Amino acid sequence: MSSFFNMDSPIMRFLSRVCDLMILNVLCIICCLPVITAGASITALYSVTLKMVRGEESYIFKGFFKAFKENFKQSTILWLIMAALGIFIFVDYRAASLLPANMSKIFQVLIGAILVLYLMVLTYVFPYTARFENNIKNILKNSLLISILNLPWTLVLAICPLALGFVTFLTPTTLVYGSMLWVVLGFATVAYVASIIFRKVFEKYEPHEEDANPDASAELEELPDSSDTQ
Repeated sequence: MSSFFNMDSPIMRFLSRVCDLMILNVLCIICCLPVITAGASITALYSVTLKMVRGEESYIFKGFFKAFKENFKQSTILWLIMAALGIFIFVDYRAASLLPANMSKIFQVLIGAILVLYLMVLTYVFPYTARFENNIKNILKNSLLISILNLPWTLVLAICPLALGFVTFLTPTTLVYGSMLWVVLGFATVAYVASIIFRKVFEKYEPHEEDANPDASAELEELPDSSDTQ
C-alpha cells in the first residue's frame, strides 16, 4: 500500500497528470468565455501541453497565464482573422445554395476545398504560435505549409476532434455526458494528446545544434520564414 501512495508510482503520476489537465481545462474555458480572448486561451493551453509532452514540467497556473499574456496580442489577431474567415466561408456556402443547381454544386465544391484548407491552417495556427515566434503573415503561411507537408498527421489532428464533437451531439444522452466530460477534462485532454503529435511534427522545424544533426538545419531552411522556438 505504501508504494501505491508513493508520488513516483505510475498510478500517482497518472492521477497527478489528470488533475493538471482538469485545472488546465477549467482555465482554458474561463479565459475563452469573453470570446475575443479565445485565441490567447487556446495558445496558452497548447503552450502548457507542449511543455508537458516534452517533459518540461511547470506550474499550471503560472505557465498558462504567462503564455496567455505573452501571446495575447498576436493570438487575438489570429483568432479574429480565423473567425472572420470562418464566417465568410459559411456565408458563401449558404449563398451558393441559392444559385441555380449546376452553379450551386460547382461553387459548393470550390468552397468545400477552401474549407479544407481553412481547417488545415486552423489545426496548426495556435499550436504553432505557442511553440514558435513569428509574425502574423508567416504564422498563417507556415501553418498551411506544415499542414500540407505532414498531411497524414494533419488528417488525424483534424478528424479526431471533429469525430468526438459528432459523437457528443449524437443523442441527447451523449450530449449530456459528453458536455460534462468536455467541461471537466475534454479540451485539455484533446490538446495534450494532439501535442504528442505536434511535438513530432515541430521537431523537424526546430533549430538544432550544428554538431548534433547537421541535416536538421538544412531541413528547417526548406520551410520559408521558419522562426525561433519559444
